[in-house]
Amino acid sequence: MSTESGSFGDWLRRQREMREISLRDIAERTKISLRYLEAMEADRFDLLPAPIFAKGFLREYARYVGLSPDDVVNHYLSVHHPEELATDPKEDTKVRSRPKMVDPGPTPVRRTWSWGLLLALAGLILLVLVAVLAWLGDHRHKEPTNVSQAPPIAAPPPVQVAAQPATPARPTPPPPSAPIQVSLDFSKDCWVEAVIDGGKSRLAELRIQGESLQLEAQKSISLTLGNAGVVDVRVNGYPLELNKKEGDVVRDLVIDLTTVQALKAKQEVH
Repeated sequence: MSTESGSFGDWLRRQREMREISLRDIAERTKISLRYLEAMEADRFDLLPAPIFAKGFLREYARYVGLSPDDVVNHYLSVHHPEELATDPKEDTKVRSRPKMVDPGPTPVRRTWSWGLLLALAGLILLVLVAVLAWLGDHRHKEPTNVSQAPPIAAPPPVQVAAQPATPARPTPPPPSAPIQVSLDFSKDCWVEAVIDGGKSRLAELRIQGESLQLEAQKSISLTLGNAGVVDVRVNGYPLELNKKEGDVVRDLVIDLTTVQALKAKQEVH
């Protein structure tokens, strides 16, 4: 695969224009932001949410335009990130090392003065509260206590309540529409890829903060999450713990009937 002339992004744009496809058409069908599509054709992959999104976006772009997704991704890696070709994909799931904290140096004088002012105000408020509580306690002690007690009120006679008919048993809820039901709730933006029942149905899109996603399958669902730490996963109503932090990537997480039985048994034990 050769770009002939120009950059990788120019080559993508030429392939799209040769097929008379607009960026807006790709954005509407793949659910990829138009801003990200324009950034890829301008070789501004640094504007994407994270490096892992570039591969997913390029695969969806290639499928819609009519190119080979694997060839496009491999060519992108050879041009922009050649070092990723020799990297083990499993390394993506490791927790990134935190940068060393740099000593900010001595606290500025203005910050110290601000803390002193806050402490002084807090002390003043505390003194005012103590004075108000003392005044209320003294005023309460000075109130007259010789108050004539009202005669007790006779309790009303018991009311005979007619026996109510037994409440009919609630109908049994209908069985689920599919053996495997997976719900995903996103507290922040996350790229999602799902392969349902071995490829009968596929999904690849960016979900934003506050959105939810419902998936159903007969046999299995394979999930790839670009930001697993911000996703709450439930399988047939049972919570599935991922034990991941924000920014961690989970690849090819398989949820099948065995997973459902295991989560159900775990819930019944607890």
